[in-house]
Amino acid sequence: MKILFVGPGNNHKYGGGFYYAFHRRLINGFIRSGHFVYAYSDRDTADYALGVRQIGSWLANKRLLDIAKELRPEMMVLLLSYLITPQTVRRIRELVPGIKIAAICIDDIDHERPAAQFRYLLEAADAGFATTGGETLQDFAGSKPVAFIPNPIDLSIDTGQAFAETKHRFELFFACHQPPVDARWQFLAALQKELPSSIRVGLYGNKTGDALRGADYVDTLSHTKIGLNLNRRDGDLYASDRMGQFLGNGLLLATPRASGYDAVFSEDEMLFFDGLADLSRRLVTALGPGEPWRKMARAGREKAIATMNETCVARFICDFTMGGTWAQNWTFSEHAFAAGSNVRQRDLVATTH
Repeated sequence: MKILFVGPGNNHKYGGGFYYAFHRRLINGFIRSGHFVYAYSDRDTADYALGVRQIGSWLANKRLLDIAKELRPEMMVLLLSYLITPQTVRRIRELVPGIKIAAICIDDIDHERPAAQFRYLLEAADAGFATTGGETLQDFAGSKPVAFIPNPIDLSIDTGQAFAETKHRFELFFACHQPPVDARWQFLAALQKELPSSIRVGLYGNKTGDALRGADYVDTLSHTKIGLNLNRRDGDLYASDRMGQFLGNGLLLATPRASGYDAVFSEDEMLFFDGLADLSRRLVTALGPGEPWRKMARAGREKAIATMNETCVARFICDFTMGGTWAQNWTFSEHAFAAGSNVRQRDLVATTH
């Protein structure tokens, strides 16, 4: 089918320095599933309007209406497309009868701003998808069905196999574009004091100008043994796109047990830890005699390719949105919620009986 994909384009941070971004993986997945994808960026279109956001927003919405009328797609995907108004989406429904619309949020919807943005996209959509699962996501299942999707692996992008390399720059790696006051940097400072000096730790993003981007970033991942998955909070399967990048490039992923991924990956496929002391101990063991990290990293990558590749994520989005069969082949089916199953609505019904 024809899919109109509305999301980030190529301007600003989404240029070559971020070629491995989420939207490119997902577009690849739709195409490899046999669909035609017309990619449209509301942000890039708005940028062309002399830098005036009010004019740019109007232009972005008008241009999308024109494209939808000409293309007549069966499905439209809204990813981070906050310039597109619900009124425009409703008008597209009039212009293209029967079109199905999927809204996607890749930020943690446990936080106020991403939650508001997700609700904004859901307003005119048929189904919603988020990289946050659990009860946090279920709370959004009011009038629309919602489902969890992982950050996908894409082997045309994730070309590294760190577990097979003989020379590495770092034993442990973490990158995050947050200021030094972020609690994760404090955690890492304490961790470095616990680790032997032989464990080289690569940290990027806490200082101005020290960020890794583009091919330099992927090449560094390809020559790193263990990638640390630290997020602002743990739980509900939420993880930044670092998780997919680390797994896809063959690093052993170290993640807090509280993330919930121990329900998907085994102890032989991922390094789970409870707190700083436990992480320090497990890192030393994984990097020690026999290098257990290599076998674990390979197994983790294989599991991720089987369950989180770009094609299976794209197919799930299509099936869930279009009303197809998906439950039997979807690893994360426990994190898919029908319309009306949100926690608040259940509680409201309970109080009226």
